[in-house]
Amino acid sequence: MHIRQLVYCAVLIGIFGVFAKTVPPRWRDLWQKFVRWLSALAHHKTLSWVGLGVFVLVVRAALLPIWPIPKPSIYDEFSYLLQADTFSHGRLTNPAHPLWHFFESTYILQQPTYASRFPPAQGLALAVGQLLFGHPWFGVWLSAGMLAAALCWALQGWLPRGWALLGAFISLDLCLFSYWMNSYWGGAVTAIGGALVTGAWVRIVRAKKWGYAWIFGIGAVIVILARPFEGLLLVVPALIALGTADRTTRVWLPIVITGVLGASWLAYDNHRVTGHALRLPYREYYEQYEVVPPFSILPTSATPRTFRHFDMESRNRETYERARSWHLFIDRPLDWLTLLRYYCGNLIWLLPVVVFMPALWRSKKMRFAVILTAVIGAASLIEVWWYPHYGAPFLAAMLILVAQSLRCLRQWKYHGRRVGRFLINAMPVAVFLVTVTSEAEAIATHRTTDQIQARNAQKENIEQELLKKQPGQHVIFVSYAGLPSPHEEWIHNPANIDAAPVIWALDLGQTENEKLRHYYAGRSFWRFKPAESMTLRPY
Repeated sequence: MHIRQLVYCAVLIGIFGVFAKTVPPRWRDLWQKFVRWLSALAHHKTLSWVGLGVFVLVVRAALLPIWPIPKPSIYDEFSYLLQADTFSHGRLTNPAHPLWHFFESTYILQQPTYASRFPPAQGLALAVGQLLFGHPWFGVWLSAGMLAAALCWALQGWLPRGWALLGAFISLDLCLFSYWMNSYWGGAVTAIGGALVTGAWVRIVRAKKWGYAWIFGIGAVIVILARPFEGLLLVVPALIALGTADRTTRVWLPIVITGVLGASWLAYDNHRVTGHALRLPYREYYEQYEVVPPFSILPTSATPRTFRHFDMESRNRETYERARSWHLFIDRPLDWLTLLRYYCGNLIWLLPVVVFMPALWRSKKMRFAVILTAVIGAASLIEVWWYPHYGAPFLAAMLILVAQSLRCLRQWKYHGRRVGRFLINAMPVAVFLVTVTSEAEAIATHRTTDQIQARNAQKENIEQELLKKQPGQHVIFVSYAGLPSPHEEWIHNPANIDAAPVIWALDLGQTENEKLRHYYAGRSFWRFKPAESMTLRPY
């Protein structure tokens, strides 16, 4: 699919080349007027980044009638939704349920409190959407629009205005059509933090604009509250480079203040969830349920774990062993290719980066961005899993390199002909046409990524149908017997389990189930066996 889109772009560029030789001068003048209009727009920096963010929000909102709000189906999504529901009720966590064994679910803590295992940034964004618009996806929607704006703003600090706008244009596919906009898995919030750090850093170091230290500090807090490990990989080198350039109080005091406030809030959140200020919920969950560590350089846990339904660790061990073997040098480059495809929308943008990488490294202005990209590339070699949102803190740095490589391409001449200038005009048009065509086809045929899901995406529909046919309160006992996929988890409930009209619970057998039936006396009880049928049966 990705290679096919690259080929389509190459063919279109060839067609444009033939067309450019035969087109009447009047048409060329129209194109030049359009380019000058874009240049004039880019001249207004604030209008450019604000307008780009609004554009993303308006386009995705306009598509809602034919591309509706996505439904969750992945463990991470349900865990973030629990976190958002908790935050939207004014709590950092929830009391453990007295019969918590019935509600155990992947990536969700039941003890010492009922909470998500993830850091709080993505959950906070979802909670904003839930509070403002009544649905957590609107938090995703807002964050994707803010990401487009933040990327344009960050690139304006590194590049001339027109090139910054082009670099931000490259990110539109990611902001509009990827799972960063069309799921609850996250990515945009982390990338916003990375863009603020990257954009503020260059303004402090090169333009000597000290006020941007506050934005640097805020971005650092966001990125670490979203993805602590990768966030530190960005923030620490940025702080070291900043320290070598400026050690004045007016720069470091705002960063220290925001950093202390952010660290204090994270410590308090940890304390409420796990009981220990320095113990992340992620670590607590690992100690209770997991054997395979997130890093391949660490050994697996020798402490036995109890798995009540899916044994995820058997499959995780396979991934872990591959990450510790020569397979890593095949798997990780493929993971990076996927990441770059998501970030750039089309692989054609990467060709200039490959060709002009020596020039990017020799450029003192670009060297720090190259170093940041090298840091995350090296760090990815020790992570067992690698998904596009893992590199989100470094998105702005990568787009800076792409845009700068296009500047180099523009200067390329072949036998005296300005081939580079033609390519810079043709590539955005080709990518735009291919993207719009492919995404329109996916939307029209209901084949967007969020609509090709596991069957548990139907969970909400099952609840609604049950409440429509039989109003009242219900409990659904789920039996996983015979279900081959460990990725089809059904036991997900809101922050206040007892108040939910439909509660999903594990089928622990007749004797144990009686305890839950007694606890929820007055509710209707149902049995659900997804391996056999998608229909509920009376218990």
